[in-house]
Amino acid sequence: MALFGSLNALPLEKLLQLLAHKEGAVEIWNVKDIPATTLYLKPGYIRSIDQHGKPLEALAAKATLQALLQAREGSFEFLPGAKPKHKVRLNWPVEKVLLSTVTLQDELERYRPYFPHPKAIFKASEVAKKHLPEESFLAKSLPYLEKGVSAEGLSKALSLPLDLVRFHLFRLERKGLVQRTGQMESSRPGLLDQLLSGVRL
Repeated sequence: MALFGSLNALPLEKLLQLLAHKEGAVEIWNVKDIPATTLYLKPGYIRSIDQHGKPLEALAAKATLQALLQAREGSFEFLPGAKPKHKVRLNWPVEKVLLSTVTLQDELERYRPYFPHPKAIFKASEVAKKHLPEESFLAKSLPYLEKGVSAEGLSKALSLPLDLVRFHLFRLERKGLVQRTGQMESSRPGLLDQLLSGVRL
């Protein structure tokens, strides 16, 4: 039987607990700043998380799930028995994912005052390049961190929420895996701004 409603009445966390032992797809839409998303479930697990008909890789999938669990608006429909057409699998245990998401949210709130400035430029340390888990934030960020990049730049490059990127950089800096260069990303004025600044009224 199909199930539908709003995240306002039934938040995603409770919905996933309700569907923990079902197989099918939860389609979610009308969530601010998040494209329509499909969560494919099998008993006890999240099979994959898709947007635009394609599976998200692990890092983006975690960030999307985090944002959806915080959302208190949007619509959903559960389609029993639906399976992804692709072969990509996350196979995340539902209970473990919910617990780690709650923990992450607590950490975000606790450490937010210590997050680096969005425009502060970071570079990877030599140690950072060794023993990288393939799906880790650092692995995805390394090509940018080798040249030097800000949290804002990484947020755009990896399509991850800015606060989540700042949190990861904060943790990596504490471990000595990234270092601030002491520089800030410049906000270069556009051509129109430059022209206007030359106009004397």
